[in-house]
Amino acid sequence: MKRSALDGSPQTNFIYLLPGLLLYTAFVFGPIVAALGLSLTSWDGLTMPRWVGLGNYADLFSDSRFYIALRNNAELMIFYCVLPLVLGITLAACVWNLKQREQLALRTFLFLPYIMPTAVLGIIWAWLYNPAFGPFNQFLRAIGLGRFALPWLGDFNFVLPAVGIVATWYFFGFCMVIFLTGIQRIDPSLFDAAKVDGASARKTFFWITLPLLLPEIRVVLLLTVIASIKSFDLIFTMTRGGPANATLVPNIYMYQLGFELNRFGAAAAIAIVGALLTFAINYAIHRLVGSRSKGMA
Repeated sequence: MKRSALDGSPQTNFIYLLPGLLLYTAFVFGPIVAALGLSLTSWDGLTMPRWVGLGNYADLFSDSRFYIALRNNAELMIFYCVLPLVLGITLAACVWNLKQREQLALRTFLFLPYIMPTAVLGIIWAWLYNPAFGPFNQFLRAIGLGRFALPWLGDFNFVLPAVGIVATWYFFGFCMVIFLTGIQRIDPSLFDAAKVDGASARKTFFWITLPLLLPEIRVVLLLTVIASIKSFDLIFTMTRGGPANATLVPNIYMYQLGFELNRFGAAAAIAIVGALLTFAINYAIHRLVGSRSKGMA
């Protein structure tokens, strides 16, 4: 029997891993270690860094603006995670019953926002929300509802939902495609058996489709949670965290500390806290949803 190139000793096989490991170290692990070291210093980008230990973290957790950013990020998770998931799984269940041609057309049309850069979408939606000449307010005035024409991105009560709706619109098509792919792997005989037993479409969805889509639900939650915590470009192009911190999120605050105030150590501390928060939430999702999906298998 012919031996494979990978049948050698572990030391020999390590050579094949070395290129990928070097790239990972240079572009992933290295910057993480550098950010961690930077977060323990006070540095303005010009002079030599000054060691402060955990001082940046102590200042961060006593900073009211940081807690405002965390609260806003938690509220945005509803628009980044919950609403796209609910809309995506509902649309997937509806689209699945259409003919192949109609299904393909809807999948393509609803997935289109996800292929566009979020920075570009932010600029477009900021124009749509413009209080003076934006299409939304122009339409409301044209149909006699001018009293509802608001400065959407300047109103403290509506600015966060206004930005969140854009995130929902961006993600729900992606979620729908993931769930449609999940429905395709479900054994059709299960749906046939439910139909023979007289199960309604609602019962079929809640007792067959939804439980068997738990692996896809976990994937969607993991990706959207990461996207919500990393949110920057959409908010930056639409509001830059304003008005008066109404849409401030940790990444926007990190940008302000680092590139506007030259407090790179404090900005790195926010990055490390955000990474730890991402790992913690994703671990909880993996344990909660992953264990249930394994139980269904």
